[in-house]
Amino acid sequence: MLAVALMGSVLGALWLGVASPLIAWHSQRAERIAERYVLERHMAAVAASLADMQREAAAATAGGPPVLALLDGAADPIAGAALQGLVQEMADKSDVSVTSTEMLPASQSGPYRRIGLHVSVYSPRWPTLVQLLQSIEQATPRMQVDDLQIHGLPARLAGDGPPIDASFSVFAFRAAEPSRNGE
Repeated sequence: MLAVALMGSVLGALWLGVASPLIAWHSQRAERIAERYVLERHMAAVAASLADMQREAAAATAGGPPVLALLDGAADPIAGAALQGLVQEMADKSDVSVTSTEMLPASQSGPYRRIGLHVSVYSPRWPTLVQLLQSIEQATPRMQVDDLQIHGLPARLAGDGPPIDASFSVFAFRAAEPSRNGE
């Protein structure tokens, strides 16, 4: 009886100390292999669709050179002023007041310069702010809105809802000057 009990406890210890961890390790490895197999199939499908996407892109540009919607201006400050004027014009049309604008540092992005403004606005109603953001999104030259922060002001007695203060960054691109060293 004692020998059977000792043999059972040795087998139990071997199971808990060796076999169970090996089975768990094997299960984890099998899951990793299955995940990698799914990832490999997904990447193969993406790679297979690359040729189709390249043909579509070539067909889209075959009609002539693409129309680039870039800011006018031979220098960053001039392009920034043009961007500021466009944003101010859209704000006026949307019945939104621009309270401040700040030019952000320009950066190189391939053959283009990214021009940015940080804009703070006051809108008497929510729909007018949405209208401004939509007009920026649909504008030519193409503009991007980033870092949007919206703050509701205390409600007044008017029934149109509380006025809104918002701030956001607007980015657009201009053509970069060709480099002088022939690159």
